[in-house]
Amino acid sequence: MSETARNILKDLMKEASIEDWCNYIEMDNKNFWTLQNNWMYNVEQKYSQEAALQFDGLCYGRAIEVAAYRLKRLFTFGNDDLDTLAKIYQLTPAGSYIDIEFMRKSENVLIRRVRDCPMQTVRLGKGMEPIECKPALTIAAKNIAKVVNPDIKITKVLCPPDPHPEDLWCEVVYELQR
Repeated sequence: MSETARNILKDLMKEASIEDWCNYIEMDNKNFWTLQNNWMYNVEQKYSQEAALQFDGLCYGRAIEVAAYRLKRLFTFGNDDLDTLAKIYQLTPAGSYIDIEFMRKSENVLIRRVRDCPMQTVRLGKGMEPIECKPALTIAAKNIAKVVNPDIKITKVLCPPDPHPEDLWCEVVYELQR
């Protein structure tokens, strides 16, 4: 952030509530997704869904990895690496835009689920096919996991183009391998 922008923000936020700060961060994340969704749509229209997905895996996967790294440096999340993974994911642009459920299956297994995907819902509403986001999700999920602990491995990814139940768009299973 530039020094000028930092000073403007400091002045504006002197009287701000915690809710104001959350709204500011949410707006910033929405700005990220506006860029992301428009970029994906336009690359897909001009070139192909395959090209859009290839670059999405590279760009989005790296952006989320860097966000996870920065969050890990900024906050103390505790000693449970799978719990840390869930919290960091929720605070990245992905987690703050999409309602992501995390549940522990066991001490070493964490499941991440998205039941309602805004991107897929918009595409379907426009008469478009669901985007085959499995490669990009797989890269992003692995990148976040390795930032938290390189011993956290992905053991399952369910995501379009995979067939999925009506109430589940995607699922990732993480396992902490000791």
